[in-house]
Amino acid sequence: MARLRPALTEEEVKKAGVANIRQSYNLLAKDYNRILDGKLCYCHKCNEFLATDSFYSDKRYASGLFPICKKCLINDACDYDKETKSYVDNREKTKKVFQMMDLPFIDDLYKSVMQSAVEQVGEKNRQTAYSYLITCVKSLPQYRGLTWSDSIFDESLEEEDEQINENSRLLKQAKKRFGKDYSPNDLIWLENEYQDWIKRYPCENKAQEVLYKNICHTELNIEKKQKSGKDTKDDLKTLQDLMTSLQIKPSQTNSNALTEAKTFGQLIEKWEDEWDGGKPIPEPDEDFRDPDHMVTLVDTFFKGHLAKMMGLKNGFSRLYDKYMKKYTVSQPQYDEDTDSEAIFEQIFGKEDEI
Repeated sequence: MARLRPALTEEEVKKAGVANIRQSYNLLAKDYNRILDGKLCYCHKCNEFLATDSFYSDKRYASGLFPICKKCLINDACDYDKETKSYVDNREKTKKVFQMMDLPFIDDLYKSVMQSAVEQVGEKNRQTAYSYLITCVKSLPQYRGLTWSDSIFDESLEEEDEQINENSRLLKQAKKRFGKDYSPNDLIWLENEYQDWIKRYPCENKAQEVLYKNICHTELNIEKKQKSGKDTKDDLKTLQDLMTSLQIKPSQTNSNALTEAKTFGQLIEKWEDEWDGGKPIPEPDEDFRDPDHMVTLVDTFFKGHLAKMMGLKNGFSRLYDKYMKKYTVSQPQYDEDTDSEAIFEQIFGKEDEI
């Protein structure tokens, strides 16, 4: 009976007074009576006794409850995004949980509830498609009595699920960037347009972010007014002014200037998009990998010199010694047994030569 309040040890009982023993007994008795009264149930996943409303009903078990709590089930049925601190639906994981619970999984219903989950962009506590689905299956009369064997699958919906999850991610970003006063479709359009702008042009500070946001707002207003036949003259002027502020009007720059304005990371992304249908930049040929031997120079005269200064003996310091040996003059070494007169004669010559 894990996670229950532990009883006092024999040593603790000896040290405790009568009042403390009575208090400990009452607390243990309270937990025990709640179990006997069916108010607590044991979760076989997290090993805790929880209130019975933390479990789904299931007539297959004597307790009338499925032996894994709701929190553990949603952890098994969904992915968890640590950045947003929220659950992300996963169709395959949800199917496994429904199979374990012997509940029917209907793809059309899952698609419907997933769309509903995505569109609740303004909700503070967003529910998952899994939560909607299990509520529908366990509460609506048309699914009563159905089991996993009654499931209806449509494998073609997998790509749609991925797109819905992608839209959900975009909606979260868009809501944070543009607010929640737009419809889900408008928010997705705004976020896609914003990402397209900052991908093509530099965006290095908050001022530029604000200008790009305003450009997206203006573009959306222009598109809606054009569809309804309204005048867009003022909006077009606003758009031109915003582009002028960012210095990205076509009359302000050319393709070379645009290339120079991009960061190195943006240029790599541009080259990769244009290279052979969007493949990554390939590794260079061996002849062009390091033609100026920059790696060798850094390893020798920076790392090697630094290791030498610090008295470290390693591959870099030995490489440095090897290169420096070419430009080093060493004092000649003589054998101690060599006659001093012979050394003198080698330097100054013999007497008869003078």
